[in-house]
Amino acid sequence: MKKIILYELNEVPRKLFNFYVEKYPNSSFSKISEKGILFNTITKDTGELHPWSTWPTVHRGVYNSVHNIRYINQDLSAANSYKPIWEILSENKINVGVFGSLQSYPPISNKYIKFFLPDTFSPSPAASNEELFNFQKFNLNLTSDNKAISRDFKLHQMVMFLKLLNKGTISFNSLFSTSLHLFKESINSKYKSRRSIIQNVISFDLFKKYLIKYKPEFSTYFTNHVAGMMHRYWRDLFPEDFNFNYEEKNKFHSKSILKAMHLAENNLRFLINLADREGYEIFLVSSMGQQAIDRGKYIPEMVLREFEKFIKILKLNIKNYKLLPAMQPDYCIEAVDQTSLEELRQKLLDLKDIEGKNIFLERYEPVGLKLNLFLERSQALVNSKLIKIKDINYPVEKLGIEIIKRDIGTGYHIPNGIMAYYGNSKNSLIKYRNIEIETNKICPTFLKMFDIEIPKYMGSPLI
Repeated sequence: MKKIILYELNEVPRKLFNFYVEKYPNSSFSKISEKGILFNTITKDTGELHPWSTWPTVHRGVYNSVHNIRYINQDLSAANSYKPIWEILSENKINVGVFGSLQSYPPISNKYIKFFLPDTFSPSPAASNEELFNFQKFNLNLTSDNKAISRDFKLHQMVMFLKLLNKGTISFNSLFSTSLHLFKESINSKYKSRRSIIQNVISFDLFKKYLIKYKPEFSTYFTNHVAGMMHRYWRDLFPEDFNFNYEEKNKFHSKSILKAMHLAENNLRFLINLADREGYEIFLVSSMGQQAIDRGKYIPEMVLREFEKFIKILKLNIKNYKLLPAMQPDYCIEAVDQTSLEELRQKLLDLKDIEGKNIFLERYEPVGLKLNLFLERSQALVNSKLIKIKDINYPVEKLGIEIIKRDIGTGYHIPNGIMAYYGNSKNSLIKYRNIEIETNKICPTFLKMFDIEIPKYMGSPLI
């Protein structure tokens, strides 16, 4: 029986991979490219590229023009005909473990699902067992509270952390790494900008525990910690992309992407050792990549902090709406019925800055009773701190909105990514080394490796 680990290293491009291997020639990234195979990938998803669309393409073997998954916490019923890889495998009696893969909520349950932890944007902490449920409850609480910028830990979060530590859910390695990082934050506030990468330490330690315990034939692990650093600090690691010289870049931030890659390196070292001992095959996939972007002058952002205030000032009934997790500057709101949804959509059209520019924009048409919104930046709003509702000006705090400043984004999504392979099927895959692979071919390749019939709607496998 095949044993495959899909390590989902979100958005890492070939340029960063090569840079790291050249700088650290004895790393596991170097080993996987020398003893395994490194591929270039491309996604042909349509519209603005986002990981919550490109990962379903990897998992389902069809592009978003077919699966039509466009935003976080979208109603996925339209994609039911294109099942994710973990569902197909478990239905074919293959033992499966899922850890954090995007668009994996709600968790599925059958005798072949050994563990299932949905992504960190899930609307509830539902998971495959009580331990993962409690971990996800803590995880979602932190993710929600630290949306856009890192904030001080709250007492109830520390209590949750200690309970998870006491039960062995969080390891002492994670405790040490977290404590060390928080100590660094206390003496140098710059370290707050790197706090999100600690999520990888905590989550991968738990993934290792479940991987070793259950040894599923197929498992996934998703991590966004490198992508987050690239979005902010691409310019500091690759100043040449902006015609900067070395002296102009921020030396602290220039190391942030590498610090994140070091953690991925630790993950990969463990997985390679496991593969050598127990015959696993590793697929490291990024679903797409990033490259330099010049966003021009930075305009501070708005964050919706108090949803109840926001709904009430629109003169709507809070009982009819629920704010679901999404990634800044996106927001997802679920309405109780179609009438309530349309009322909200109409009210949002009345929200403008003092120059008459709309603030809450719809990226996509609603799917079911869920509405995806984008908070448009506005210099006029930042200057005035006012939002106009029809002919009345309101201070932004009256709507539960906070204006924040954070590091300007200097890296953004591109369709080109990577896939690295390590294992005993090298001879079957090596012919693709210098060929650009479409990401919709990854899922049928997994099915072929498990000798499972490939659905007709998928493309052909690589082997």
